[in-house]
Amino acid sequence: MNTAEARLADRRVTEWFVGEKARREREYEERTAATASRVQTVRSVITISRQFGAGGHTVVQAVAERLGPQWQVWDKEIIEQLAHSAQVRTEMVEALDEQTQSWMGEMIHTLFKGYVLETMGYRRYLAQVLLALAQQGNKILLGRGANFVLRDALNVRLRASEECRAQVIMQRDSITHAEALKKIHQVDHDRAAFTRTVFNREVDNPSEYDMTLQTDTLGLDAAAAAIVAACQAKFETAV
Repeated sequence: MNTAEARLADRRVTEWFVGEKARREREYEERTAATASRVQTVRSVITISRQFGAGGHTVVQAVAERLGPQWQVWDKEIIEQLAHSAQVRTEMVEALDEQTQSWMGEMIHTLFKGYVLETMGYRRYLAQVLLALAQQGNKILLGRGANFVLRDALNVRLRASEECRAQVIMQRDSITHAEALKKIHQVDHDRAAFTRTVFNREVDNPSEYDMTLQTDTLGLDAAAAAIVAACQAKFETAV
């Protein structure tokens, strides 16, 4: 992670703690014996999985702009950094109330019950970060298999034809068509391998998502509009 990404991660963590403190203060007088069930209430969270070269970052930024400044984008680099940062991850979990911590522990146990691969520790850490972020709501999470953890979020998959993606990568990286295809195939392979290893799922399985959008036929702006409309419908959110 470069210096700019590290600063962005630090800023996002600071924003998270400030927001979490405000949320807990607002809800302090409203807590009752029903807290345990309330922490499982669906909050406004969007996860976006995308094929390499399908315009994911552009669509995410357009969605965030349409939804408003209260929404935060957490991309895969920041999530990855936090998942590996034991101190920050621990502080994020401890910032939640005890009932939420208990629910989170049960959720992680259920998600990964029976998994004995050496990546178990990473799975748990990644799930902690994703669940902690989701508890605040108004988050757009890009990549890192967030949809496999946050099943009640609006889970979106962005796709595009291989040729369209090759043209995007050729122009963006100033490389040949053959080089672009090679890069696409490698990234597709790596992301599929990550999903199988960490979650034992298939990244291209349409049943894992609420909606799959073909950005080369819809266009990036229309794809963003569709996600916003689905978010409004799912979470009854006014934009």
